[in-house]
Amino acid sequence: MELKEFLKKIVWVFLMIQAGITIAIGVVGLFTHIPNTLSPVAFFMPFVYAFFCTLVSLVTYSSKELSVRSLLIRKTIQFILIEATVLFITYSVKALVNRFMIIAVALSVFIIFVLLNLIDYFLSKAQADKMTEKLRLADQFRNADS
Repeated sequence: MELKEFLKKIVWVFLMIQAGITIAIGVVGLFTHIPNTLSPVAFFMPFVYAFFCTLVSLVTYSSKELSVRSLLIRKTIQFILIEATVLFITYSVKALVNRFMIIAVALSVFIIFVLLNLIDYFLSKAQADKMTEKLRLADQFRNADS
């Protein structure tokens, strides 16, 4: 994958992570006690999480086509780094107050990671199917002219 294409994908990943985190914070917030006053810093947390999760996602970059095994290894490393990053940030802002919060945050990270990878897979598959169809049509056109 070219660097320019990878950077476009990173921006997409950043926005999707931010959206997923915002939803996860809202859902977890429904089941936990939230203080009556929120710090203004709290409104920047989805951005902070998304920024650092996107940074650790750079581990998946390769200028060459990866084998399935290499991709799975990189995705596993990416997941571990994202999980550690989110838990560290959440711990740093003193939001991991009990076992429920630790489990909720870890589970939210897992769900968001899986959903984003599924969305990415289906979008990539649709793009590949379009390219295959164009190649098939071009081949038919070329064979018809012969």
